[in-house]
Amino acid sequence: SPVPRRAGMSGPVLRAIVGLSCAGSVLGAPAGDCKGDSACLAEEVLDALSALQTASPHALEHERMAMRNSSRGKRSSPDRGVPFLGGKGGELGAHEEGRLLIEEDGVMNTYYLPGATIEDDGKTVKFTPPLRFYLMKEPTTDYSDAAKFYKPIFPGKTFTVDMKLENVGCGCNVNFYLVDMPVAEAGKDNDHYCDGQCFDGLGCCAEFDMNEGNNAVQQITNHACTRDYDGHPDWACHKWGEPEVKMSPWEFSGGRGHTIDGNKPFTFSQQFKMTDGQLQVITTITQGAAKVVKTMGPNAQLQAMLNTGSLLNGMAFVTGYWTASDMNWLDGDICGSGPEHCSGAPAYISN
Repeated sequence: SPVPRRAGMSGPVLRAIVGLSCAGSVLGAPAGDCKGDSACLAEEVLDALSALQTASPHALEHERMAMRNSSRGKRSSPDRGVPFLGGKGGELGAHEEGRLLIEEDGVMNTYYLPGATIEDDGKTVKFTPPLRFYLMKEPTTDYSDAAKFYKPIFPGKTFTVDMKLENVGCGCNVNFYLVDMPVAEAGKDNDHYCDGQCFDGLGCCAEFDMNEGNNAVQQITNHACTRDYDGHPDWACHKWGEPEVKMSPWEFSGGRGHTIDGNKPFTFSQQFKMTDGQLQVITTITQGAAKVVKTMGPNAQLQAMLNTGSLLNGMAFVTGYWTASDMNWLDGDICGSGPEHCSGAPAYISN
């Protein structure tokens, strides 16, 4: 499971190996003559995008922003997976504890993803939607106790994972992110969860999406909570996200013609760089000799994540796999604006 270095240990870089595989269609919204043939559809979409880019260097970005703005607000429901709540009194049996061996600065340490299916002697997690998991210091589902969470501290460090997203297509969302949980109220899922969308029945708190995506897109989004958003006086947190970094279709997607082929293994690296007290998040995706680099910040909202959020003190690490028919806010550049269907096949993360 992707996990940062332990606080207090020397060296800035954690190396974890992640493999994600999920059988299913590359694209979930077949169209025209390509109905039922996701590879054909991918080529049609790419040809259309290439033609648009040739016509005007700025036209595709304009269309992309128009699509994003038309669906801003992102999740239309509070569902972001289902937490595991098994065990008796928060204590778990051996088959439920989700014991993980995670490499940090060359040392294998033990943590837990309660409820997760663990394979390869503690080095592989099998994900099936709609579950989400919390990284814990001990095998428990007592999510009310902040001291039981493993809360990584990222500023000044680099987080690196190897990922495989073959066939994890449109409508799928495999993710790892940080939130300021637990909150006092148990909430509708009885897990003291919170995030930046602030839905009724869930807690409201700062959220940093280190990565959300599938084989069509990768996205990083900052959701600080400064309560001063023009035009949205009801927002405690920035629901749309500011800043947001998304890979363009020609930078990352499945099949030919992209710098990074989302159907093949790639390395995801994220540096939390501090310069004179200012935070930049530099995300690099590499695949062989190919490389895409995206920089987030400096930015007032990103800076707020250090303070109104808890990046400096550590935030709960959440990882999961959820699906939705309206995942277009994430992958619509390739998948289009129609209803989507995730295959729901298992994903695997290996350390």
